[in-house]
Amino acid sequence: MAGLWSSGRVVVRAPATSANLGPGFDAVGISLSLYNRAEAVVAGDGLEITIEGEGEDSIPRDESNLVWQAICRFYAEVGRPLPPGVRLGLRNGIPPSSGLGSSAAAIACGLLMAAGLTGVELPPQSLIRLAADLDGHPDNVAPALLGGMVVVVPDGRDGYRWLRLLPRSDLRVAVALPDMAVSTKHARQVLPGQVAFGDAAFNAGRAALLVGALAEGRLDLLSAAMEDRLHQAHRLPLVPGAAAALEAALREGWGVCLSGSGPSVVALGSGPDPRDRMALAFAAAGVSCRVLDLNVDCGGARLIEASEERGRPAADWSGGGRWPPPRARVTPGPLLVHKYGGTSVSTPDKLKQVARRIASCRGNGRGLVVVVSAMGDGTDALLSLAGAVSGLPNGRELDRLLATGEQASVALLAMALGELGIDAVSVCGANLGIITDGVFLRARVERVQTGPIQACLDRGQVVIAAGYQGISAAGELTTLGRGGSDTSAVALAAALGAPICEIYTDVDGVYTADPRVVPSARLLRRIGYDEMAEMAGLGAGVMQPRAVELARRHGVRIVVRHCELAGDGTLISDDEDTEAETMEATIVRSVAHSLGEVRIVLESVPDRPGVAARVFRAMAADNISVDMIIQGQSHGDRNDIAFTVSRDDSAAALAACTSIGAEVGARRVAAEDVVKVSVIGAGVTGDMRVLAAIFDCLAEAGINIEMISTSGTRVSCLIRPELAAEAVQRLHQRLIESPAWRAG
Repeated sequence: MAGLWSSGRVVVRAPATSANLGPGFDAVGISLSLYNRAEAVVAGDGLEITIEGEGEDSIPRDESNLVWQAICRFYAEVGRPLPPGVRLGLRNGIPPSSGLGSSAAAIACGLLMAAGLTGVELPPQSLIRLAADLDGHPDNVAPALLGGMVVVVPDGRDGYRWLRLLPRSDLRVAVALPDMAVSTKHARQVLPGQVAFGDAAFNAGRAALLVGALAEGRLDLLSAAMEDRLHQAHRLPLVPGAAAALEAALREGWGVCLSGSGPSVVALGSGPDPRDRMALAFAAAGVSCRVLDLNVDCGGARLIEASEERGRPAADWSGGGRWPPPRARVTPGPLLVHKYGGTSVSTPDKLKQVARRIASCRGNGRGLVVVVSAMGDGTDALLSLAGAVSGLPNGRELDRLLATGEQASVALLAMALGELGIDAVSVCGANLGIITDGVFLRARVERVQTGPIQACLDRGQVVIAAGYQGISAAGELTTLGRGGSDTSAVALAAALGAPICEIYTDVDGVYTADPRVVPSARLLRRIGYDEMAEMAGLGAGVMQPRAVELARRHGVRIVVRHCELAGDGTLISDDEDTEAETMEATIVRSVAHSLGEVRIVLESVPDRPGVAARVFRAMAADNISVDMIIQGQSHGDRNDIAFTVSRDDSAAALAACTSIGAEVGARRVAAEDVVKVSVIGAGVTGDMRVLAAIFDCLAEAGINIEMISTSGTRVSCLIRPELAAEAVQRLHQRLIESPAWRAG
């Protein structure tokens, strides 16, 4: 929680939690991706509270409000007088009395806002103690403050001992929220004063299994690891339908328990979605319920925004100094994560320049993790070397070769920092703690073990982490595919609790089109995750699509900046102040194009069930991403299957399809280079004027469309490669520079 400084206005966000997790009664809790948002403004006299969303008709608006109580408790702890007037604006997404930690989120919001207003930093140990004093349940408040799964136990010497774990990224959380309330007081009253020795031993073993299963990513153990014999049997009768909902989730292989003291039921797993079955179980008991599909929040309570009130006169209550205090500055959290692309470190001089930037950030006293790509075109050079000795290199050996590019970069950057007197250490391979699924060349991150990197940070070292690589559970070195350093950086930011990941590259940020093709393209100051993911997947080369999706799932905000020039760059997040226009306005945000596309065609394959399944099962086995898919009737009982893949994946895709084509009797299997041009923006496919403008524009230029695909936020057209520049320029001029289609 370090790095929160004084401000006249602060905005914070705190997650929901599920306490008493499985067998971890009063000791284990987990943070969920459902949030309360709170804003505090120092103004006027007295206390003014506005509430929107969940609980707006029942939560008090006076000094008994928990957010205000937490603010008062923090001020008392640090010996500061309260300001004369505060306006609190609360926007709640967590239902009160639901067992999802609404009180813990309120307390976390209050403590974090007070830290921002006073400019006083307290360590997590102190914040957990203050929050537990107010809430009474440390397993509820600790995950709200820290994120992830937290094991917390009382310690008579200095409050509490706690351990934070970050489960693997594909762990999902299904919540059934029945339309009823259970008071914590009533839920406590039904518990027995004593428990049998066998039941206590049962829970101790299951609690150990739960912690181990989540630490090692063994989601298959959760159904057994979350069994409980201490409290659920006594509390389930308070919630009609809850016992059946638990059984329904167990049948799908998920771990499941009452959330807190109920009434919500929370299930953890990654298999078939149990939410519908859980809802039916409550319905059979005559109880209506909502079902939520959530993730584990890995960041905990965090500062979203803080701003100073310039020109405010001195005030006696502020400690006799000016408001805000002279040292006031705003920082997003306790840790910085930077990522520098290959062009940023392509020469020794550029490496030294990056080292100087890191040294200046280090001067702020912040922990710092720097993820680095291979120098310049280093990866391409290594691929060329591999191609010179092998027509189709073995994936394992190719990964070992390609990983050396980043290993050279991190070692050189650590040396450059050493010349500046900065204690830096390079980490790569097994020392990174990035555990992957073991698929060579395009591995996916399963979880991050933060121990090795955290140990370096605790020693005060700057960590220089090799991007693009991880290690499988079997100990094999793997790479994450093109642009994988972005994913490395976001994964580390999420795992280490950094609220912002800063991406430094050779452009100012994200543009409405490639400025090398469209000189009039404009810089986007803010953009949401979904639109950015579409842009990244459709040719905007500043970010890897998987990195954007990972950031969205874990609430990591991304800033894309130029590595040499000053500027704010582009903020990628789902904050409410991302660029927008009027209600229901269709906004074309960008025109993207992807030159590295290959169309694979299986001509005249049998028109029977299972043929397409074989093709795309083979793509899934190799983690090959497929975009456009068309299956068209050609003649008789035969048809064609066509789809697009990236050029990097085309050799593997063509090899798999050639084999399948021979087995099913395809007339021909072919691959050809194409270009995908895409128009991106919220609601573009729902506005016929936009679709008409796209097709009119291309028709006027005589550009034939060979394939079309759509989603909620984009329209993509496949065209010949030589027509790409003209298509992008014309679409940008028509849809972004002079969008006449909006008229009327």
